[in-house]
Amino acid sequence: MKSIKDKPKESSIYIWNVVGSVMNAMISVVVLMFVTRTLNDRQADIFSIAWTISQLMATIGTFQIRVYQATDVNGIFKFRQYFLFRIITICVMIICSYVYIIIRGYTGEKALVVLLMCLFRAVDSLADVYEGWFQQKERLDLAGKALTYRIVVAVAGFAICLFCTRNLISSCVVLLVSYIICFLLYDIRYYRVVEIFREEKQNNIGFRWIGKMILEGTPLFINSYLMMSIMNEPKMVLDTAIGQGCLEQGTQTVFNILFMPASVLNLAYIVFRPLITKMAIMWNTGNTKDFIKVLIKIYVSLFIIAVAFLLGSALVGIPILSSVYAINLVSYKKHLIVIIIGGCIYTFAAVLDNALIVIRKQYILIISYIATYLYIKITSGSMVKCWGVIGGAVSYTSAMGVFLCVTAVMFGISFRKEARKIRGQ
Repeated sequence: MKSIKDKPKESSIYIWNVVGSVMNAMISVVVLMFVTRTLNDRQADIFSIAWTISQLMATIGTFQIRVYQATDVNGIFKFRQYFLFRIITICVMIICSYVYIIIRGYTGEKALVVLLMCLFRAVDSLADVYEGWFQQKERLDLAGKALTYRIVVAVAGFAICLFCTRNLISSCVVLLVSYIICFLLYDIRYYRVVEIFREEKQNNIGFRWIGKMILEGTPLFINSYLMMSIMNEPKMVLDTAIGQGCLEQGTQTVFNILFMPASVLNLAYIVFRPLITKMAIMWNTGNTKDFIKVLIKIYVSLFIIAVAFLLGSALVGIPILSSVYAINLVSYKKHLIVIIIGGCIYTFAAVLDNALIVIRKQYILIISYIATYLYIKITSGSMVKCWGVIGGAVSYTSAMGVFLCVTAVMFGISFRKEARKIRGQ
Protein backbone atom coordinates (compact mmCIF):
# COMPACT_ATOMS: atom_id res chain seq x y z
CA MET A 1 0.00 0.00 0.00
CA LYS A 2 3.01 2.29 0.39
CA SER A 3 3.16 3.02 -3.33
CA ILE A 4 -0.50 4.04 -3.28
CA LYS A 5 -0.11 6.32 -0.27
CA ASP A 6 3.02 8.09 -1.48
CA LYS A 7 2.66 10.98 -3.91
CA PRO A 8 3.82 9.72 -7.33
CA LYS A 9 6.03 11.39 -9.90
CA GLU A 10 4.44 13.68 -12.48
CA SER A 11 5.30 11.13 -15.17
CA SER A 12 3.33 8.43 -13.32
CA ILE A 13 0.30 10.71 -13.00
CA TYR A 14 0.50 11.55 -16.70
CA ILE A 15 0.90 7.96 -17.86
CA TRP A 16 -1.97 6.56 -15.78
CA ASN A 17 -4.22 9.43 -16.82
CA VAL A 18 -3.51 8.62 -20.46
CA VAL A 19 -3.98 4.87 -19.95
CA GLY A 20 -7.27 5.36 -18.11
CA SER A 21 -8.53 7.80 -20.71
CA VAL A 22 -7.61 5.46 -23.57
CA MET A 23 -9.36 2.56 -21.86
CA ASN A 24 -12.47 4.65 -21.27
CA ALA A 25 -12.57 5.66 -24.92
CA MET A 26 -11.84 2.15 -26.19
CA ILE A 27 -14.47 0.29 -24.17
CA SER A 28 -17.26 1.09 -26.63
CA VAL A 29 -15.03 0.11 -29.55
CA VAL A 30 -14.07 -3.23 -28.04
CA VAL A 31 -17.46 -4.37 -26.71
CA LEU A 32 -19.17 -3.53 -30.02
CA MET A 33 -16.44 -5.46 -31.84
CA PHE A 34 -17.21 -8.55 -29.74
CA VAL A 35 -20.94 -8.12 -30.37
CA THR A 36 -20.66 -7.73 -34.16
CA ARG A 37 -18.37 -10.77 -34.40
CA THR A 38 -20.59 -12.96 -32.23
CA LEU A 39 -24.26 -11.99 -32.67
CA ASN A 40 -26.58 -11.26 -35.60
CA ASP A 41 -27.49 -7.83 -37.02
CA ARG A 42 -30.68 -7.51 -34.94
CA GLN A 43 -28.90 -8.14 -31.63
CA ALA A 44 -26.01 -5.87 -32.66
CA ASP A 45 -28.51 -3.09 -33.34
CA ILE A 46 -30.12 -3.69 -29.93
CA PHE A 47 -26.78 -3.42 -28.16
CA SER A 48 -25.79 -0.34 -30.19
CA ILE A 49 -28.94 1.60 -29.28
CA ALA A 50 -28.76 0.39 -25.64
CA TRP A 51 -25.21 1.74 -25.41
CA THR A 52 -26.34 5.03 -26.93
CA ILE A 53 -29.24 5.42 -24.49
CA SER A 54 -27.03 4.52 -21.51
CA GLN A 55 -24.65 7.34 -22.46
CA LEU A 56 -27.58 9.76 -22.46
CA MET A 57 -28.76 8.53 -19.04
CA ALA A 58 -25.21 8.81 -17.68
CA THR A 59 -25.43 12.58 -18.03
CA ILE A 60 -28.22 12.47 -15.44
CA GLY A 61 -26.24 10.14 -13.17
CA THR A 62 -23.11 12.29 -13.11
CA PHE A 63 -25.02 15.59 -13.40
CA GLN A 64 -21.77 16.56 -15.17
CA ILE A 65 -20.34 17.87 -11.92
CA ARG A 66 -16.94 16.17 -12.50
CA VAL A 67 -15.15 19.16 -14.06
CA TYR A 68 -16.52 21.48 -11.36
CA GLN A 69 -15.44 19.02 -8.65
CA ALA A 70 -11.95 18.63 -10.12
CA THR A 71 -11.49 22.40 -10.30
CA ASP A 72 -12.96 23.10 -6.84
CA VAL A 73 -9.50 23.98 -5.56
CA ASN A 74 -10.94 26.30 -2.89
CA GLY A 75 -12.95 23.46 -1.35
CA ILE A 76 -16.40 25.02 -1.68
CA PHE A 77 -17.93 21.55 -1.33
CA LYS A 78 -16.67 18.55 0.63
CA PHE A 79 -16.42 15.01 -0.70
CA ARG A 80 -19.31 13.85 1.46
CA GLN A 81 -21.50 16.45 -0.24
CA TYR A 82 -20.39 15.43 -3.73
CA PHE A 83 -21.06 11.79 -2.81
CA LEU A 84 -24.56 12.35 -1.37
CA PHE A 85 -25.48 14.48 -4.35
CA ARG A 86 -24.31 11.73 -6.71
CA ILE A 87 -26.50 9.16 -4.92
CA ILE A 88 -29.50 11.42 -5.53
CA THR A 89 -28.72 11.93 -9.22
CA ILE A 90 -28.13 8.20 -9.77
CA CYS A 91 -31.55 7.39 -8.28
CA VAL A 92 -33.11 9.93 -10.63
CA MET A 93 -31.15 8.39 -13.51
CA ILE A 94 -32.51 4.88 -12.85
CA ILE A 95 -36.09 6.18 -12.72
CA CYS A 96 -35.59 8.14 -15.95
CA SER A 97 -34.11 5.07 -17.64
CA TYR A 98 -37.18 3.02 -16.85
CA VAL A 99 -39.50 5.80 -18.04
CA TYR A 100 -37.48 6.22 -21.24
CA ILE A 101 -37.79 2.51 -22.04
CA ILE A 102 -41.57 2.76 -21.66
CA ILE A 103 -41.80 5.92 -23.78
CA ARG A 104 -39.76 4.35 -26.60
CA GLY A 105 -42.01 1.28 -26.48
CA TYR A 106 -39.17 -1.20 -25.92
CA THR A 107 -40.12 -4.68 -24.69
CA GLY A 108 -38.53 -8.08 -24.11
CA GLU A 109 -34.82 -8.46 -24.83
CA LYS A 110 -34.38 -4.90 -26.06
CA ALA A 111 -35.91 -3.38 -22.91
CA LEU A 112 -33.83 -5.57 -20.60
CA VAL A 113 -30.55 -4.89 -22.41
CA VAL A 114 -31.21 -1.13 -22.32
CA LEU A 115 -31.96 -1.30 -18.57
CA LEU A 116 -28.82 -3.35 -17.85
CA MET A 117 -26.66 -0.88 -19.75
CA CYS A 118 -28.19 2.01 -17.82
CA LEU A 119 -27.44 0.23 -14.51
CA PHE A 120 -23.90 -0.30 -15.75
CA ARG A 121 -23.65 3.47 -16.30
CA ALA A 122 -25.05 4.05 -12.81
CA VAL A 123 -22.09 2.19 -11.29
CA ASP A 124 -19.74 4.14 -13.54
CA SER A 125 -21.34 7.39 -12.35
CA LEU A 126 -20.77 6.46 -8.71
CA ALA A 127 -17.13 5.60 -9.41
CA ASP A 128 -16.78 8.95 -11.20
CA VAL A 129 -17.39 10.94 -8.00
CA TYR A 130 -14.46 9.15 -6.34
CA GLU A 131 -12.22 9.63 -9.36
CA GLY A 132 -13.18 13.32 -9.49
CA TRP A 133 -12.03 13.59 -5.88
CA PHE A 134 -8.76 11.85 -6.74
CA GLN A 135 -8.27 14.38 -9.54
CA GLN A 136 -8.96 17.35 -7.28
CA LYS A 137 -6.28 16.07 -4.90
CA GLU A 138 -3.88 15.77 -7.87
CA ARG A 139 -3.90 11.95 -7.81
CA LEU A 140 -5.09 11.30 -11.35
CA ASP A 141 -2.80 8.27 -11.32
CA LEU A 142 -5.21 6.51 -8.95
CA ALA A 143 -8.21 7.61 -11.00
CA GLY A 144 -6.52 6.19 -14.09
CA LYS A 145 -5.64 2.92 -12.35
CA ALA A 146 -9.16 2.38 -10.98
CA LEU A 147 -10.71 3.12 -14.38
CA THR A 148 -8.25 0.89 -16.25
CA TYR A 149 -8.61 -2.13 -13.98
CA ARG A 150 -12.40 -1.80 -13.92
CA ILE A 151 -12.69 -1.69 -17.70
CA VAL A 152 -10.19 -4.48 -18.41
CA VAL A 153 -11.83 -6.92 -15.97
CA ALA A 154 -15.40 -6.05 -17.03
CA VAL A 155 -14.74 -6.25 -20.77
CA ALA A 156 -12.86 -9.54 -20.36
CA GLY A 157 -15.83 -10.98 -18.45
CA PHE A 158 -18.27 -9.66 -21.05
CA ALA A 159 -16.28 -11.16 -23.93
CA ILE A 160 -15.82 -14.57 -22.31
CA CYS A 161 -19.52 -14.84 -21.46
CA LEU A 162 -20.52 -13.69 -24.94
CA PHE A 163 -18.33 -16.22 -26.72
CA CYS A 164 -19.37 -19.06 -24.40
CA THR A 165 -23.12 -18.44 -24.26
CA ARG A 166 -23.90 -16.34 -27.35
CA ASN A 167 -26.39 -14.64 -24.98
CA LEU A 168 -26.48 -10.83 -24.95
CA ILE A 169 -28.45 -10.49 -21.71
CA SER A 170 -26.15 -12.81 -19.70
CA SER A 171 -23.10 -10.97 -21.02
CA CYS A 172 -24.54 -7.60 -20.00
CA VAL A 173 -25.18 -8.96 -16.49
CA VAL A 174 -21.53 -10.07 -16.27
CA LEU A 175 -20.42 -6.61 -17.42
CA LEU A 176 -22.52 -4.97 -14.69
CA VAL A 177 -21.43 -7.30 -11.88
CA SER A 178 -17.75 -6.97 -12.86
CA TYR A 179 -18.03 -3.18 -12.71
CA ILE A 180 -19.53 -3.34 -9.22
CA ILE A 181 -16.79 -5.65 -7.91
CA CYS A 182 -13.97 -3.55 -9.38
CA PHE A 183 -15.51 -0.35 -8.03
CA LEU A 184 -15.34 -1.83 -4.52
CA LEU A 185 -11.84 -3.25 -4.99
CA TYR A 186 -10.23 -0.11 -6.39
CA ASP A 187 -12.12 3.19 -5.97
CA ILE A 188 -13.38 2.46 -2.47
CA ARG A 189 -10.07 0.95 -1.36
CA TYR A 190 -8.01 3.86 -2.67
CA TYR A 191 -10.29 6.34 -0.94
CA ARG A 192 -9.93 4.60 2.40
CA VAL A 193 -6.18 4.02 2.25
CA VAL A 194 -4.75 7.33 0.97
CA GLU A 195 -4.47 9.93 3.72
CA ILE A 196 -4.87 13.00 1.49
CA PHE A 197 -8.38 11.90 0.50
CA ARG A 198 -9.66 12.06 4.05
CA GLU A 199 -11.25 15.20 5.46
CA GLU A 200 -12.57 16.32 8.81
CA LYS A 201 -16.01 14.97 9.61
CA GLN A 202 -18.87 17.44 9.64
CA ASN A 203 -21.76 16.43 11.85
CA ASN A 204 -24.11 19.24 10.88
CA ILE A 205 -23.68 20.05 7.22
CA GLY A 206 -27.37 20.90 6.73
CA PHE A 207 -29.07 20.82 3.37
CA ARG A 208 -28.49 24.31 1.97
CA TRP A 209 -25.47 23.08 0.08
CA ILE A 210 -27.73 20.91 -2.10
CA GLY A 211 -29.40 24.00 -3.51
CA LYS A 212 -26.02 25.60 -4.17
CA MET A 213 -24.67 22.49 -5.88
CA ILE A 214 -27.79 22.23 -8.01
CA LEU A 215 -27.36 25.89 -8.93
CA GLU A 216 -23.72 25.37 -9.90
CA GLY A 217 -24.25 22.04 -11.64
CA THR A 218 -27.54 22.57 -13.47
CA PRO A 219 -26.01 24.54 -16.36
CA LEU A 220 -23.39 21.79 -16.79
CA PHE A 221 -26.04 19.07 -16.66
CA ILE A 222 -28.38 20.79 -19.10
CA ASN A 223 -25.52 21.46 -21.47
CA SER A 224 -24.22 17.90 -21.32
CA TYR A 225 -27.67 16.36 -21.67
CA LEU A 226 -28.37 18.55 -24.67
CA MET A 227 -25.00 17.66 -26.23
CA MET A 228 -25.56 13.94 -25.72
CA SER A 229 -29.04 14.35 -27.21
CA ILE A 230 -27.49 16.22 -30.13
CA MET A 231 -24.95 13.43 -30.76
CA ASN A 232 -27.58 10.73 -30.34
CA GLU A 233 -30.28 12.38 -32.47
CA PRO A 234 -29.12 10.85 -35.79
CA LYS A 235 -28.92 7.44 -34.07
CA MET A 236 -32.41 7.76 -32.63
CA VAL A 237 -33.78 8.79 -36.03
CA LEU A 238 -32.09 5.75 -37.56
CA ASP A 239 -33.53 3.53 -34.81
CA THR A 240 -37.04 4.75 -35.62
CA ALA A 241 -36.48 4.26 -39.34
CA ILE A 242 -35.25 0.69 -38.78
CA GLY A 243 -38.26 -0.04 -36.56
CA GLN A 244 -40.57 1.22 -39.32
CA GLY A 245 -38.81 -0.92 -41.92
CA CYS A 246 -37.46 2.09 -43.84
CA LEU A 247 -33.85 1.00 -43.28
CA GLU A 248 -32.42 -2.50 -43.07
CA GLN A 249 -31.24 -4.27 -39.92
CA GLY A 250 -27.60 -3.52 -39.19
CA THR A 251 -27.75 0.14 -40.24
CA GLN A 252 -27.62 1.29 -36.62
CA THR A 253 -24.53 -0.83 -36.00
CA VAL A 254 -22.81 0.55 -39.12
CA PHE A 255 -23.46 4.15 -38.04
CA ASN A 256 -22.15 3.42 -34.53
CA ILE A 257 -19.01 1.87 -35.97
CA LEU A 258 -18.40 4.90 -38.17
CA PHE A 259 -19.03 7.13 -35.17
CA MET A 260 -16.37 5.43 -33.04
CA PRO A 261 -13.33 7.28 -34.49
CA ALA A 262 -15.06 10.65 -33.98
CA SER A 263 -14.01 10.59 -30.33
CA VAL A 264 -10.30 10.03 -31.02
CA LEU A 265 -9.39 13.75 -30.96
CA ASN A 266 -11.46 14.17 -27.82
CA LEU A 267 -9.39 11.34 -26.37
CA ALA A 268 -6.27 13.28 -27.27
CA TYR A 269 -7.69 16.26 -25.40
CA ILE A 270 -8.28 14.12 -22.32
CA VAL A 271 -4.50 13.65 -22.22
CA PHE A 272 -4.34 17.34 -21.30
CA ARG A 273 -6.83 16.84 -18.42
CA PRO A 274 -4.25 17.62 -15.68
CA LEU A 275 -3.91 21.10 -17.21
CA ILE A 276 -7.56 21.88 -16.34
CA THR A 277 -6.83 21.94 -12.60
CA LYS A 278 -3.67 23.98 -13.25
CA MET A 279 -5.68 26.45 -15.33
CA ALA A 280 -8.10 26.81 -12.43
CA ILE A 281 -5.20 27.63 -10.10
CA MET A 282 -3.86 30.20 -12.58
CA TRP A 283 -7.26 31.83 -12.93
CA ASN A 284 -7.86 31.98 -9.18
CA THR A 285 -4.46 33.64 -8.66
CA GLY A 286 -5.16 36.21 -11.38
CA ASN A 287 -2.59 34.81 -13.83
CA THR A 288 -4.66 35.36 -16.99
CA LYS A 289 -1.67 35.47 -19.37
CA ASP A 290 -0.47 31.99 -18.48
CA PHE A 291 -4.09 30.82 -18.61
CA ILE A 292 -4.28 31.87 -22.26
CA LYS A 293 -0.85 30.41 -23.02
CA VAL A 294 -1.97 26.99 -21.77
CA LEU A 295 -5.18 27.29 -23.82
CA ILE A 296 -3.21 28.11 -26.99
CA LYS A 297 -0.82 25.24 -26.32
CA ILE A 298 -3.74 22.82 -26.11
CA TYR A 299 -5.24 24.14 -29.37
CA VAL A 300 -2.00 23.95 -31.34
CA SER A 301 -1.39 20.39 -30.19
CA LEU A 302 -4.95 19.30 -30.99
CA PHE A 303 -4.88 20.90 -34.44
CA ILE A 304 -1.72 19.01 -35.40
CA ILE A 305 -3.22 15.75 -34.14
CA ALA A 306 -6.49 16.45 -35.98
CA VAL A 307 -4.77 16.97 -39.34
CA ALA A 308 -2.70 13.81 -38.95
CA PHE A 309 -5.75 11.79 -37.89
CA LEU A 310 -7.87 12.99 -40.80
CA LEU A 311 -5.18 12.03 -43.29
CA GLY A 312 -4.76 8.64 -41.68
CA SER A 313 -8.51 8.03 -41.65
CA ALA A 314 -8.81 8.89 -45.34
CA LEU A 315 -6.09 6.38 -46.22
CA VAL A 316 -6.67 3.40 -43.91
CA GLY A 317 -9.77 4.20 -41.80
CA ILE A 318 -12.28 2.03 -43.65
CA PRO A 319 -10.00 -1.02 -44.10
CA ILE A 320 -9.17 -0.99 -40.38
CA LEU A 321 -12.81 -0.66 -39.26
CA SER A 322 -13.93 -3.34 -41.72
CA SER A 323 -11.29 -5.71 -40.38
CA VAL A 324 -11.96 -4.97 -36.70
CA TYR A 325 -15.74 -5.37 -36.89
CA ALA A 326 -15.88 -8.00 -39.64
CA ILE A 327 -18.31 -5.84 -41.65
CA ASN A 328 -17.84 -4.57 -45.22
CA LEU A 329 -17.69 -0.77 -44.96
CA VAL A 330 -16.06 0.03 -48.32
CA SER A 331 -18.99 2.20 -49.45
CA TYR A 332 -18.87 4.33 -46.30
CA LYS A 333 -15.56 6.18 -46.73
CA LYS A 334 -17.08 9.66 -47.19
CA HIS A 335 -19.45 9.02 -44.29
CA LEU A 336 -16.47 8.31 -42.03
CA ILE A 337 -14.57 11.45 -43.05
CA VAL A 338 -17.62 13.67 -42.51
CA ILE A 339 -18.19 12.22 -39.02
CA ILE A 340 -14.52 12.56 -38.04
CA ILE A 341 -14.51 16.21 -39.10
CA GLY A 342 -17.52 16.68 -36.84
CA GLY A 343 -15.68 14.98 -33.97
CA CYS A 344 -12.69 17.28 -34.41
CA ILE A 345 -14.90 20.37 -34.42
CA TYR A 346 -16.61 19.15 -31.24
CA THR A 347 -13.26 18.73 -29.46
CA PHE A 348 -12.19 22.28 -30.37
CA ALA A 349 -15.47 23.54 -28.91
CA ALA A 350 -15.08 21.33 -25.81
CA VAL A 351 -11.80 23.08 -24.95
CA LEU A 352 -13.61 26.42 -24.76
CA ASP A 353 -16.46 24.73 -22.91
CA ASN A 354 -14.08 23.57 -20.16
CA ALA A 355 -12.34 26.95 -20.09
CA LEU A 356 -15.68 28.64 -19.41
CA ILE A 357 -16.28 26.24 -16.51
CA VAL A 358 -12.87 27.11 -15.07
CA ILE A 359 -13.72 30.83 -15.05
CA ARG A 360 -17.13 29.89 -13.60
CA LYS A 361 -19.18 31.14 -16.55
CA GLN A 362 -20.67 27.75 -17.36
CA TYR A 363 -24.24 29.04 -17.21
CA ILE A 364 -23.90 31.04 -20.44
CA LEU A 365 -22.95 27.87 -22.33
CA ILE A 366 -26.60 26.96 -22.43
CA ILE A 367 -26.95 29.42 -25.31
CA SER A 368 -24.56 27.31 -27.41
CA TYR A 369 -26.23 24.04 -26.52
CA ILE A 370 -29.78 25.21 -27.09
CA ALA A 371 -28.87 26.72 -30.46
CA THR A 372 -27.19 23.46 -31.53
CA TYR A 373 -30.01 21.28 -30.14
CA LEU A 374 -32.67 23.22 -32.02
CA TYR A 375 -30.61 23.06 -35.20
CA ILE A 376 -30.18 19.27 -35.20
CA LYS A 377 -33.78 18.63 -34.12
CA ILE A 378 -34.97 20.64 -37.11
CA THR A 379 -32.55 19.17 -39.66
CA SER A 380 -31.67 15.57 -38.72
CA GLY A 381 -35.03 13.98 -39.55
CA SER A 382 -35.18 15.36 -43.06
CA MET A 383 -31.47 14.69 -43.70
CA VAL A 384 -31.71 11.04 -42.66
CA LYS A 385 -34.96 10.61 -44.60
CA CYS A 386 -33.43 12.03 -47.78
CA TRP A 387 -29.87 10.70 -47.58
CA GLY A 388 -29.88 7.84 -45.06
CA VAL A 389 -26.62 7.24 -43.18
CA ILE A 390 -24.75 10.11 -44.88
CA GLY A 391 -27.62 12.39 -43.85
CA GLY A 392 -27.02 11.43 -40.22
CA ALA A 393 -23.32 12.18 -40.64
CA VAL A 394 -23.93 15.60 -42.22
CA SER A 395 -26.49 16.60 -39.59
CA TYR A 396 -24.03 15.74 -36.79
CA THR A 397 -21.04 17.56 -38.32
CA SER A 398 -22.95 20.70 -39.27
CA ALA A 399 -24.42 20.80 -35.74
CA MET A 400 -20.88 20.69 -34.30
CA GLY A 401 -20.01 23.66 -36.51
CA VAL A 402 -22.89 25.62 -35.01
CA PHE A 403 -21.75 24.61 -31.52
CA LEU A 404 -18.14 25.76 -32.05
CA CYS A 405 -19.09 29.14 -33.52
CA VAL A 406 -21.52 30.07 -30.75
CA THR A 407 -19.22 28.79 -27.97
CA ALA A 408 -16.26 30.76 -29.33
CA VAL A 409 -18.31 33.97 -29.21
CA MET A 410 -19.44 33.21 -25.65
CA PHE A 411 -15.89 32.53 -24.45
CA GLY A 412 -14.46 35.65 -26.11
CA ILE A 413 -17.02 37.93 -24.48
CA SER A 414 -16.79 36.29 -21.03
CA PHE A 415 -13.00 36.08 -20.86
CA ARG A 416 -12.53 39.69 -21.86
CA LYS A 417 -15.05 40.88 -19.29
CA GLU A 418 -13.69 38.80 -16.39
CA ALA A 419 -10.02 39.49 -17.22
CA ARG A 420 -10.74 43.22 -17.01
CA LYS A 421 -12.22 42.74 -13.55
CA ILE A 422 -9.13 40.85 -12.39
CA ARG A 423 -6.77 43.53 -13.71
CA GLY A 424 -8.86 46.20 -12.02
CA GLN A 425 -8.50 44.61 -8.58
